[in-house]
Amino acid sequence: MSKTITELGYLSVGSQMRGIYEKLQLEGDKVYASVGIKFKSSWFPIYYTISYNNRLLSVMEITERISYSRITVKNVVKELASENIIEIITNPHDKRSKLFKLTEKGTALRPRLEALWESFAIELQHIFKSDKIEFLEKLQEVNQSLLESSLEKKVLKNYYGFTIRNAKNDEFGAVGELMVKVYSSLSDFPKIEEQPEYYKMLKNVGELTKNPNVELIVAVSKQGKLGGAVVYFHDMKDYGSGGSATREKNACGFRLLAVESQLRGLGLGKDLTLACIKRGERSHSEQIIIHTTRAMKTAWGMYEKLGFRRSEDLDFMQEQLPVFGFRRDVKSG
Repeated sequence: MSKTITELGYLSVGSQMRGIYEKLQLEGDKVYASVGIKFKSSWFPIYYTISYNNRLLSVMEITERISYSRITVKNVVKELASENIIEIITNPHDKRSKLFKLTEKGTALRPRLEALWESFAIELQHIFKSDKIEFLEKLQEVNQSLLESSLEKKVLKNYYGFTIRNAKNDEFGAVGELMVKVYSSLSDFPKIEEQPEYYKMLKNVGELTKNPNVELIVAVSKQGKLGGAVVYFHDMKDYGSGGSATREKNACGFRLLAVESQLRGLGLGKDLTLACIKRGERSHSEQIIIHTTRAMKTAWGMYEKLGFRRSEDLDFMQEQLPVFGFRRDVKSG
């Protein structure tokens, strides 16, 4: 928060509220875009008013309900009409007045929008909840909260409602395709033509589960969207990597962690990692072993935060690619 703004005291309320408004608008628009809905946050009050009223409304009636200016309402209804979300009708009782109703497209949008609005409501309640705190301080807190964490990501995580579970047989193909797409898109990582056998293994990753000591764990949304996957090994002898990792005793491990690029930032990589750690804690293993590369910088940092420590004795070369080993005590943290 700017020192100048905070020094202004209550004179800063307008600036801070504008900042909050702009952040909410921006994050809201990003949420709609992320789930493939062509909709703007600025349309919400007017769309909602038209959608949930039991009769057709005029511009003046809409402005009275949501305290928007007439020019703002007129501009928004023009945008909604241009997207075929609402229909503009001449008022039969006043030819100078226009009335508005949802089109078939606008009506069809409502269930998807309602699902998102539920997720928005959850996060906005968390942000604005206040007990015995002055309004100005709360505004500063809200602004800071929006700066520090992405409302878009929180809303999307609520909206998708990912479940972490073992993959089903009919999902193996989709998981393989996801892994190939994710790994082949990494910068500074070997491409398909450079390591065809490695990518063949990724494509057929479900085959690994023929071994009862191997689990293919996935993150699946309540809409059925595959968000990510990882392979967990109850015994390192089945791990299948280079180097000395497969000779480790009393150890479990996981590898081939992949998260859909459009869903990164929702914490799915961490959720999948924690699922592996929990399996390790329920086993007789003393340590969990993993590997990563320089191309996977985000995952590297996450592993260290979760208690994994570099173990150079586990390093190896995957053809021309350096691969780095990590260990974590099962009971760590």
